[in-house]
Amino acid sequence: MNKAVVSTQSTGEMRVLEQQVYSQRCSAHASAFLQTQLVEDATTDALESDKNKMLADTLEDFKIRKNVNELPTIATLPPDFQTIPCKPTFFDISLNHIDFPNLDERVEKESSLSGWGKWIWGR
Repeated sequence: MNKAVVSTQSTGEMRVLEQQVYSQRCSAHASAFLQTQLVEDATTDALESDKNKMLADTLEDFKIRKNVNELPTIATLPPDFQTIPCKPTFFDISLNHIDFPNLDERVEKESSLSGWGKWIWGR
């Protein structure tokens, strides 16, 4: 009689254990499926964004392309316009190294008339 009670209890526990194993297995399958879907979505998004990228910009990335349509762009024709200045810009870097002569002798000395006097007398 004791064996019958134990076997009934163990049969019930085995069924509960079997249900737990089944539910965990279904959960593992679902999470694996979701992971593959997320990876596929990320790859398709990356491939779609890579279609418009230049080949020189993606040299450090290694991606296996399955289709000829997935190849990156080598060059755009006609090339994009770039703005340039209309006159060249020159920088005088020698200005700090030139010693200019003293021109105080050649400069006119200020007269005694003030600003208004110069204006009135035209000097």
